[in-house]
Amino acid sequence: MRILFFSYAFPNPSQPGLGTFNRTMLRGLATQHEVQAVVPIPWPTWLRQRWLAPRAWKSTSPWTGYEAVPGVKTTYLPYYYPPKVFRDQYNQCLWWSVKQALLSEIAQFRPDAVLSYWAHPDGAVAVKAAHACGIPAAVMLGGSDILVLGRKGGRRQAILNGLKQADLLLPVSQDIAATLISDGIAPERIRVAPRGIDGDVFGPGDRSAARKRLGLDERTPLIVAVGRLVPVKDWPNLIEACQFLAKQGRTFRCIILGSGELQPILTQQIAAAGLQPVIELRGPQPQAMLADWYRAANVTALSSISEGIPNVLLESLACGTPFVATSVGGIPEIADQRFDRLVPPRDPQVFAAALSEKIWPTVTEQVSGARRFQPVPLSAATNGLTVALSQIVEKRGPVRAVVSLPATAPKVLVVESAI
Repeated sequence: MRILFFSYAFPNPSQPGLGTFNRTMLRGLATQHEVQAVVPIPWPTWLRQRWLAPRAWKSTSPWTGYEAVPGVKTTYLPYYYPPKVFRDQYNQCLWWSVKQALLSEIAQFRPDAVLSYWAHPDGAVAVKAAHACGIPAAVMLGGSDILVLGRKGGRRQAILNGLKQADLLLPVSQDIAATLISDGIAPERIRVAPRGIDGDVFGPGDRSAARKRLGLDERTPLIVAVGRLVPVKDWPNLIEACQFLAKQGRTFRCIILGSGELQPILTQQIAAAGLQPVIELRGPQPQAMLADWYRAANVTALSSISEGIPNVLLESLACGTPFVATSVGGIPEIADQRFDRLVPPRDPQVFAAALSEKIWPTVTEQVSGARRFQPVPLSAATNGLTVALSQIVEKRGPVRAVVSLPATAPKVLVVESAI
């Protein structure tokens, strides 16, 4: 098949750690299919990248040479919208921003199916463009797009309107699937699509060896937390939990790996609590190094108020490290209470108690048997996604003639890497 992927959640030169789960997914699909990607970039990021290298912009694009997935042609387009207002109209803003270039890419590539990630506006625009060309479209749903944004206000209706137009919805968890059904989406149009984990990167390893590679002390208990520094991850909850542990006289370190808008606020909170010797913000990490952080940790922590199936927990499990996480979204689907701990959101004292129980157990744990849940290998996830997309292609039938291209093709920035 020829598959066109459309979503903002994909690595770009300004944000190389964005949407790494989609990069992994496309890398898997590219082993079996011909894949291309069109990635809308919010205009503040687009302009900031231009300002950083204004002279280079004229001679060569700032995106040139960037390789997210080898062999997958990626077209980056600016996306214009009014920040923080009229969010229920963001699909229209995105459509107006990318319409000509997106339809041009479809006309040239002639995909059998369009695959998108994130319900609104990305999914809505992907479906609209695909159907304009007689092509089926599937939308993958990651969590907050349904569980948070889709719960109230005008944007909820905009999200539901877009979902009802898609040929197939691919939630990453049973919890999201159940929410879609309660929202009136027909069950036959839903297929849970678990994210695949690359076993060549994330796998068990020796803790001492991992700590040595990272330059860490071998004896100090280590909590690792990974994710974007954004409100939905509720980092203050984790910091307060660490404060409880520190007040109890516990000796440990907590390393937070990620970047985002809350970094100055979290830095200030850590300093105000006197936790600089304990908690460190290390920024985003390359995938291979991230695997070592999981292996080095005694436990992986996640304090989110909303999640689908967090990739960070799947990666942690693949590396053999248990987790303590809030019981939200699809997290209970992958937890095993013999190894992991689930806690209510926004309760740092309970969070601290669960971390303490895992790191400093009062009773020696006698755990036997395999986990009840194991992360899905990338190859298996790719096969499942292939079956799902093949079904909507067969159902829709032959692709009709693609819409006519505009007389003047728009200027777009294209990155193409050779295998």
